[in-house]
Amino acid sequence: MSEDRKDPKKDPKKVRAFHATFLLLAALALGVACATVVWSPVGSRRTEPIVGALPEGSEECRVCHEDVHGQSAMPVYHADCETCHGGGSLHSESEAVADIRHPSSGDCLACHTPGRDTHLQWGLGGHSEAGLICSDCHDPHNGRRLSLREFDRSGFPDMDAASQLCIECHGNVAAELRYPSHHPVAEGGMTCISCHDPHEDPRVRPGGTNQRCAGCHQDLMGPWTYEHPPVAEDCGTCHAPHGSVTTDLLATAQPMLCIGCHTLNDPFHQSLQGPGIPGNLPITQDFPGDANQQIKPQIPGIPGDRNQAGTFLRRCTDCHGAVHGSYTDEHLRH
Repeated sequence: MSEDRKDPKKDPKKVRAFHATFLLLAALALGVACATVVWSPVGSRRTEPIVGALPEGSEECRVCHEDVHGQSAMPVYHADCETCHGGGSLHSESEAVADIRHPSSGDCLACHTPGRDTHLQWGLGGHSEAGLICSDCHDPHNGRRLSLREFDRSGFPDMDAASQLCIECHGNVAAELRYPSHHPVAEGGMTCISCHDPHEDPRVRPGGTNQRCAGCHQDLMGPWTYEHPPVAEDCGTCHAPHGSVTTDLLATAQPMLCIGCHTLNDPFHQSLQGPGIPGNLPITQDFPGDANQQIKPQIPGIPGDRNQAGTFLRRCTDCHGAVHGSYTDEHLRH
């Protein structure tokens, strides 16, 4: 044998390669053995029959329910028919409607989890208390954004689809939106959900009435040197939120709106009130509406010489124009 030929048992590189291969094969064998132990079946084979609906796949549903599947232009993420309606085996065997599960809000909340979806706090407000479920407003089979059910019976062609849905139940609001002074919901300038959250307390979005109003009317919220309490407490004290027969969405026409709070016990108003019927408008005499008989002699030149009689021909805001707040005492005009 040639002296140049080396004994493979004495070649360090080949020895190391042999050892590495041996260790790798040993590790694989050990892993297979462990896996066999962990996943080996335990106990006897199940003998009793499985009771209940078994999944058959949404493709089976499509055979009969073409109208529903035709709406699903956008697939539902990680969900199919049986995710919501349960296994279809019983239904397909009997074709009885009673053998398929009709989803409730609880099924929807399995994916749309309260707390994870911060806008969704179902159960905190009137919609849940009234017994409504998600599918009363949402169509789970269509692919439109938000999957809102479509209605167009309001007579407001420019109204947003979400608001059309709301007034299907809230017909009283639809009537108020026809008043001379109203928020521009019917014209599409805003929607019901601009102020209301249907998934929480639907009466108003979190933060209270004034916070929602301030979103658009920040210029009226101050801060002022002299605050008008309703501005800080509740805009609804003076304003009707949906619509009104008076100007500026006022809940009641002046001066009745003002004297609801500013009674004749106010010393300033008592000084302008002559002997008359209790409850008369301040600055009047015997008959409500003799508006200038008392104040005109004190302020010469005030408009209204013709108003010696009549019903409320002067308004409080003729003098107190800064009703939301003022840098001048008594909220006088700037």
